[in-house]
Amino acid sequence: MPKIFVSLYKFFMKRIAAFLFLILSFSFAFSQDVNAIYSFTSYNTPNNKPYIEINISIDANSVEYKLNSSSKKEEALIELMVVINSDSTTLYAEKRDIKAEKTPNANSILDIQRVSLKNGKYSVMISIDDKNSPKEKIIVNDSFSINYPENTIAVSGVQIVEQYNKTTQRNIKTKMVGDITPYLFDAISKTQNQIIYYAEIYNADKLFGKDSLYILSVSIDELSTGKKVEGFQRIKRERAKNITPAFGELDITLLPQGSYYLSVEVRDGKNILYAYSSTAFTRYSDLQTKEDDTLPYNAFVYKIDQKDIDENINCLEPIANATDKEMIKIIVKSKDENEKRHFLYTFFRRINPENPEGEWKNYMENIDYVNKTFSNPIRKGYQTDMGRVYLQYGKPDILINEKFKATSGARPRTIADQVAGGESYDFPADGVSYMPYQIWKYKKTPFGEVNKGFVFYAPQNNLSEYFLLHSNAKGEPFDPYWEHRLTRNVLPEGVEGEAGVQFRRGY
Repeated sequence: MPKIFVSLYKFFMKRIAAFLFLILSFSFAFSQDVNAIYSFTSYNTPNNKPYIEINISIDANSVEYKLNSSSKKEEALIELMVVINSDSTTLYAEKRDIKAEKTPNANSILDIQRVSLKNGKYSVMISIDDKNSPKEKIIVNDSFSINYPENTIAVSGVQIVEQYNKTTQRNIKTKMVGDITPYLFDAISKTQNQIIYYAEIYNADKLFGKDSLYILSVSIDELSTGKKVEGFQRIKRERAKNITPAFGELDITLLPQGSYYLSVEVRDGKNILYAYSSTAFTRYSDLQTKEDDTLPYNAFVYKIDQKDIDENINCLEPIANATDKEMIKIIVKSKDENEKRHFLYTFFRRINPENPEGEWKNYMENIDYVNKTFSNPIRKGYQTDMGRVYLQYGKPDILINEKFKATSGARPRTIADQVAGGESYDFPADGVSYMPYQIWKYKKTPFGEVNKGFVFYAPQNNLSEYFLLHSNAKGEPFDPYWEHRLTRNVLPEGVEGEAGVQFRRGY
């Protein structure tokens, strides 16, 4: 099987099979392998039947063409197979032959498949076989998840759009606003000066009341900090409906080179965030913050012993963006000590241009704390979930520590109830035992969110390390049935026990 390279930004949900496209130039073609890129975007329907949209784009210049004796035209013939599994059960399997004529302006061959699925986690296998070529087929294995609790406000996946047309006849590209051709790359080139976006908001009427006004915000956020980039935000008032499309464009002519999130948020009149979704991208531009390659003679990095440089770099990973994480892997393998010191200095200068040394000292104090507090025989403190959250969000305002908790009752409570904050009622249930857990609550996060929490748990009752189970903070793992899993599936899904009450109330 040909070697497969995955995009540096794997968490972007954009993948490149066979060879990583050089994102500074999309014109490269490699004759020895088929080039393909794909993405997964989830959506919901009015009757709460979610589906995943699988977009696969094959580089038209990387496949073989043969003359069709009937049409007298050169054609590509590609066998495409998609298989979706849940655990060991196959839920979807589709094999199809794709034919495409060779044309001077053809750059890609696009296939879109929509598959209805329930909420859950899934594995997927994609196979691409050029039938006109003796090359081996490309096989990629990946995964995705769907989470649209019933009657709860939510935002679909955010799709960057390559092309938009009015719908003349419904087809696989048709969305609420017209025919959408997705843009699958992680990178936006220098010549592209706008981003067209598409997403859908669900059940706003359930939360705010039908036709009530709420705020729909579309913004570009810094990937490393989550902060909104000034001048790149669209805010409008929407009337609450069952489904509302978020469709438009942002001018990025003056957006500097860097890595960003394109975020869609739903807020109320008090600017409280209720739902969001985002996709990440890299902008290439001649506009960029120019950094002096020469380090000051008294730069703090010269105070660090040579034996400690690698550890100073490795421990940056919890607060590093995707690009920096890849650079960290490369830099620590380098034998060039000056290169390492330069990377470390510019990393903190980017965070705090006025006082990079102070920023470094403060961070290393936090590293010392998490290493002393959360380290275990396998991982250092900053490598654990608790350590990572502490480094990103700081000390929690409220910490609830339940090592061995049991309860004699539970309260049924829908997800919509939890959003609305209404009272729940008693439910006669057998005693429920929880795995050891901690709840961290933040009145306000460094990213501008309010009243956010994290649930950590020790799945084997091993108190040496807790893992992140659930959070309602932006960009963090969200599991509406976390309490069901915290009780080893004893507490029914959708039923709130005492841990759920603690998470909601903060005590």
